[in-house]
Amino acid sequence: MEFKKTLRTQAAIPLTTAILALVFLVVGVADYGFWSNQPTPGFFPIIIAAVLLVTSLVCLFQTFTTKDVKEVRYNRNELLVILGGAGIILGTYLIGLVASCLVYIFLWLKFIERAPWKVVITTELIIAAIALGVFTGWLQVRFPIGLLGDLIL
Repeated sequence: MEFKKTLRTQAAIPLTTAILALVFLVVGVADYGFWSNQPTPGFFPIIIAAVLLVTSLVCLFQTFTTKDVKEVRYNRNELLVILGGAGIILGTYLIGLVASCLVYIFLWLKFIERAPWKVVITTELIIAAIALGVFTGWLQVRFPIGLLGDLIL
């Protein structure tokens, strides 16, 4: 019984990411398309979802073929990254993608890395300039603006 419980624990994350990748593949193809004389908005999400699906299935297969099964343990920083990713996703719906990424970077640098204010501010300004200047201004990428952005605009 111990073996099956541990095996299920190891398979949980690859199975979850495989399901997430399938959702992104279906939504990307159905709602945004892949190619129509040029890349469509779903082009990169579909590619990323396909790579995530393949790697998730490889990891899932490895959990079933490994003989040395140990209980899965995560350290604090690994869990913080997962929590941060979930926070960015939630923040994207509330305050927009760029703002939620900037908040994540600020929190990580200041409270996890304990970086000095000068480093935090410099990093935030550089990332904001790249995200807004290059992607939004030059490449015309439309980032999600969230509920707050919808209320303001």
